[in-house]
Amino acid sequence: MTLIRRASVDQHRWLTDEEFNRDWALCQMTPGINLIALSILIGRRIAGWRGVAICLLGLVFPSALLTILLTAAYVSIRGLPAIQATLKGLLPASVGLGLVTAVQMGRKPAGDAWQLGIWTTVFVVFLTVGSGALLASGKLSVTLVLLCAGIIGAVENSIRYRLSGSKDEQ
Repeated sequence: MTLIRRASVDQHRWLTDEEFNRDWALCQMTPGINLIALSILIGRRIAGWRGVAICLLGLVFPSALLTILLTAAYVSIRGLPAIQATLKGLLPASVGLGLVTAVQMGRKPAGDAWQLGIWTTVFVVFLTVGSGALLASGKLSVTLVLLCAGIIGAVENSIRYRLSGSKDEQ
């Protein structure tokens, strides 16, 4: 996901941060492989159905080929101490990539919330931490948490709009 975000937002500027975050949130709510769904959305936006085909081919073919080759190689060398030590370093690096992507995706919503005021910022932090805690508990599905967070966000936005009396803050 880090590479997809970097290519589509930072390098080519096909999507804004907000569009990428919205598309990713939609993909989280759908069943199946979220990166494939995200690739489909990006490809469709860029070049229609041809873009969908190219994005899917670009995501799936190299990944599948690399997975097959690495699995075949790994089976023959998995017991070596050097390989076991290498694998112990890959997990923290993977977590680091996830954290960097989360920070990059969170900058825009956090900035938007800050511009709307301290209470909106506190609300966004509460919703972020609360959603993470609910998901970490393992008792609720991602889809349910996202659906509830969307409803809560819509209610908060409606209340803020009514209290401010201005459509500019929506």
